[in-house]
Amino acid sequence: MSKNKEKFPSSPNTLHNYFARSPASTKKPAANPSTPTSALAAGGATAADRSSSNNQTNGTPKSSKVAVKKESESIGKEKRPVPVKPGVKDGEEEEIGTKKKRRRILMLDDTSDTEEGDAGGRNNENKPNNNNNLENHDDEQTGTKRFASLSSFERPNEPTESSDERKGERSSKQESDDGPVQKKIKLEKISEPADEPGPVLDEPTVWTHQKLDFLKPNKIKDIHGNRPGSEKYDSRTLYVPDSYLNTLTPAMRQWWMLKSKNFDCVLFFKVGKFYELYHMDAEVGVTELGFSFMRGEFAHSGFPEAAYDRMSTTLVEKGFKVARVEQTETPDMMQERCKVERTNSKYDKVVRREICQITVMGTEVFGQQVSITANHQPRYMLALTETFRQGAGSRYGVCFIDTSIGLFHLGEFDDDNQQSRLLTFLSHYPPVLVLHERAGAGNLSEGTQRVLRTLLANVKREALTTGSQFWTGETTLKYLAESIYGEGSAKEGSKWPPALRTMLDDADSLGLTPKESYRLALKALGGCVWYLQRCLLDQQVLSLATFEEYVPFDEDKATSNESLEKRLGAASAKRFMVLDSITLNNLKIVGSEGSLVDRMDHCCTKFGKRLLHNWICAPSCVKEEILQRQEAVGELIENVDLLQNVRQILGQLPDMERHLAQIHGFGLALANHPAKRAILYEEHVYGKKKMRDFIATLKGFESLLALPKLFSGTSSKLLVRLTQKADSSPSGIFPSMERQIQFFESSFDHENALKSGSIVPEKGLDAEYDAIEQEIQDLNRELDDYLVQQGKFFGCTVKYFGNDKKRFQLEVPEARAKKATSDYTLEGTKTGKNGTKRFHTEETRHFLKQMMLLEERRKSVLKDLARRIFERFSRNYEMWKGCIDLVAMLDVLTSLAEYARSEGLACVPELLDRADAANGSGTSFIEIAEGIHPCLASDAAESFIPNGVVIGGGAGKANLVLLTGPNMGGKSTLMRQVGLLAVMAQIGSRIPAESCRMTLIDRIFTRLGASDDIMAGHSTFLVELNETSAILKHATADSLVLLDELGRGTATYDGTAVAGSVVHYLADLKCRTMFSTHYHNLVDSFHDDPRIALGHMACMVENEDGDDPTQETVTFLYRYTDGACPKSYGFNAAKLAGMPTAIIKRAYELSKTVEAEALKRKILMKLLKNAPQNEIKELVVKFKSCQF
Repeated sequence: MSKNKEKFPSSPNTLHNYFARSPASTKKPAANPSTPTSALAAGGATAADRSSSNNQTNGTPKSSKVAVKKESESIGKEKRPVPVKPGVKDGEEEEIGTKKKRRRILMLDDTSDTEEGDAGGRNNENKPNNNNNLENHDDEQTGTKRFASLSSFERPNEPTESSDERKGERSSKQESDDGPVQKKIKLEKISEPADEPGPVLDEPTVWTHQKLDFLKPNKIKDIHGNRPGSEKYDSRTLYVPDSYLNTLTPAMRQWWMLKSKNFDCVLFFKVGKFYELYHMDAEVGVTELGFSFMRGEFAHSGFPEAAYDRMSTTLVEKGFKVARVEQTETPDMMQERCKVERTNSKYDKVVRREICQITVMGTEVFGQQVSITANHQPRYMLALTETFRQGAGSRYGVCFIDTSIGLFHLGEFDDDNQQSRLLTFLSHYPPVLVLHERAGAGNLSEGTQRVLRTLLANVKREALTTGSQFWTGETTLKYLAESIYGEGSAKEGSKWPPALRTMLDDADSLGLTPKESYRLALKALGGCVWYLQRCLLDQQVLSLATFEEYVPFDEDKATSNESLEKRLGAASAKRFMVLDSITLNNLKIVGSEGSLVDRMDHCCTKFGKRLLHNWICAPSCVKEEILQRQEAVGELIENVDLLQNVRQILGQLPDMERHLAQIHGFGLALANHPAKRAILYEEHVYGKKKMRDFIATLKGFESLLALPKLFSGTSSKLLVRLTQKADSSPSGIFPSMERQIQFFESSFDHENALKSGSIVPEKGLDAEYDAIEQEIQDLNRELDDYLVQQGKFFGCTVKYFGNDKKRFQLEVPEARAKKATSDYTLEGTKTGKNGTKRFHTEETRHFLKQMMLLEERRKSVLKDLARRIFERFSRNYEMWKGCIDLVAMLDVLTSLAEYARSEGLACVPELLDRADAANGSGTSFIEIAEGIHPCLASDAAESFIPNGVVIGGGAGKANLVLLTGPNMGGKSTLMRQVGLLAVMAQIGSRIPAESCRMTLIDRIFTRLGASDDIMAGHSTFLVELNETSAILKHATADSLVLLDELGRGTATYDGTAVAGSVVHYLADLKCRTMFSTHYHNLVDSFHDDPRIALGHMACMVENEDGDDPTQETVTFLYRYTDGACPKSYGFNAAKLAGMPTAIIKRAYELSKTVEAEALKRKILMKLLKNAPQNEIKELVVKFKSCQF
């Protein structure tokens, strides 16, 4: 690869003196370090002073003129003096030729996330506009050479070179046209005998920030001077002493001031076309992103702008918080500002940089620099606030947001001491970022803090100061009224979302006071809004915000239906089966491989997958809704062609829900936002991405126009409602989008937009653009006329030469150039056979100035035109979003149909209400025949033993089944199977069973497995009792309860007593219950109880009566059978586990001894009670069998 010539524009105040020092090392550095890859400009000594000093030191020829250096594009210092060409005027660029000791070799890898050559190879797209030649890759804004993208690089030392050597090398160099690429660059050293080896970077290096006193753990403070132990300590900020700041160069001072206010962030600090990482951030870049340190005393690494998406996403995924710092003015703008402000301070003579966005997991917004990820799961940011009463539970206010689509949920609810509702809520909507009030001021109960330590232990949490950061409800409403929804009464304002209006106090005429029952909910919203504001996302997210009220699924049924509908809104006034966090975990409903969601997910779209997850986590309890789903799924299964056709359409759709939010952001006219002022160097790339996403979304909606015709022959009520328009017969609610789609199809050329990254309107669409185009045409005619005039003057053919800022030079043959007068300024000469000379005149300079102004105006108009197109698209957001919601539901129905078809499922569950006449008994029941566990893989399902079970139903059928059987006999599997089949039945799916009849279940409770909770300080038995306590408090006659071996975590008698009392309570409650146990005396106690049915998992036993337990063989039949199992066959499990034979035999002997003692006591009790002789004889026979 040819070496790049590097240009540093002239402008005062570079940072070279500070930034190009060698790393700390015992070896004396070379006298002249190499030219840095990039350099930052800042205030300081004048260029003349530096030039004079350097010339005296190095003996380099002095220049008669001194160029004023502009800000260069990286941090570093060029100690070698630069000869300046005569005649270089202030503000013009000067080429610097340097002899390289190393050569960069691109290590191309296929992981680049850009396309069409934007990220690698020989990228002609990245060249400046107007057909610049290959030798001129200078940055128009800063005048700095564009360097090859570096993800790892270093700067070699160079010996001093003479001016003549540099000139010779410069004449022989060829400019590379490689644009910024997201590739690693390997430095291949060119061996030279005189090359002195430089310091080795692999040796341990003590960086500058590691020596700073104010960063040491025992002296670190926040920006207000608070130490880490203080309640007021803010870990997001850092105190940096003024005495240290005053020793820094302007740009480094700029970095430290930003870092002091954002100490918890990794700063991606924009310098020209690169994002630089300094000090502790550079260490993060090296450790987490695989960068290499640049040479220098302070830690320094970086990457090109084009790689921002990949780098920021990688850090965010690893839990870091990333702040994007952009240049918000060019060097020219900086100089103009200094003139206007009449400032001479060196700290003002540096381009302004501002944080444009802070990104952390939970605040992802997909914009022009960040592409939509493949992960479809929402990432919620949760704000949690609490008031609690000692011993009486807590009241929580919650607000959780999916920033990628602007969806806000907020609510307020009471909870018990076990935080049951909170835990259920967190399981249904797992957050990735939790905001809460600072502990220590009585803001969080011990139970809530325990949840934060345990369930949310791996979730990023941030504590906010009450009042100033965690806003009150009044402050939140005032901010929303002033900044988002406009002044005036929130009660009457049409802009206010209905969900928020219902939370306002009716007594307040201004509507800015929350209702007493919603104070905590609006306070939680205030915490979210403050955090969005700090991340500079408040305008973008809130302008799109859709607010919904969160009501716990187990809301008290005593609440009147009318008030509940008012709270939820007519569209969402549905009740759901409650699956708490314990049940979701025990039944493995959610999760990765092997979960119910994973097995049933055949959705074609990302937004469909999100809806399916919600359906499975909250199955419906509305019978009519479930029956409509069953009907729709049945029709799709029967009509395979229809199913395949619709899945083909849906399979081509992008994540349109997130694209809608993204397009809204593109069309947003941000008010006084730093992002609006940011200077971006890859805008043509971002423009292409915008166009690609916008056109893909448009094409997606266009493809959906085929749905009404495709489903015109369907009879299912739900399918008709989802796919037919309001004016069709039968009518549905599918929107009419043809007119809107046609407008965007015809308003601009899509192919050109994809190629250029900008929207060029058709003639007559935009008057301002047409006017500018006309002016450019007129100017081109003037240029042609002037060229003809010059040809007559010189008496030959004259051509225009040059491009960009050097356009319109008059190229005259050398023989005729003698006619040029003093009005012609010589710009260049071409020697050889057809030699020419190139001139500029006042007229050509005027033409160039006019043309550049017109092109800048055209660029600005096109940029704003694209924004206006996006903004116009977003005006119909409600229509687009409504269409996506309908298609998401259609996608879930096709997924259920495809799942049933692929698994060969034919059973449609028969669902009844308790009051249904078809039920007859008037009690809850569940009857499953030949059911199979639904989470099994296809090959495992073939060898699975199906099982049926009947629980409840009246006519002598008990509502509680006491389940016994051998260890490993399949008791827990059967219980999980029943729970999962019930969930599938109530989402409208077909299930793997021969038949199924059941009344609707309002909640499934599980107490399965055994484990302690070390973080919460709970033993195994306490965990069991906590879970059982929640069951006893919340279970109803419509619930399904699955209890596995309750009481095993304590002494046998205590455990048996607890289990027995729980069985009594649940039998009286008449809820459907499966209770497994190994306490056979418990089974004996309920042997004749009509409320309880006995069942067991069958097995066959050989050599059962022998004295050697190791010879006993148990064959599991995995079949549910009525009646009790006499033994648990624990010694068989010990043998299967490979325990030593001697241990098993000894255990058997001890078991017989214990059993004999128990039988003695039992026989004595029977004799004292004058029990029937046959019972006493049975016990005596058992006692004799225990004798050895």
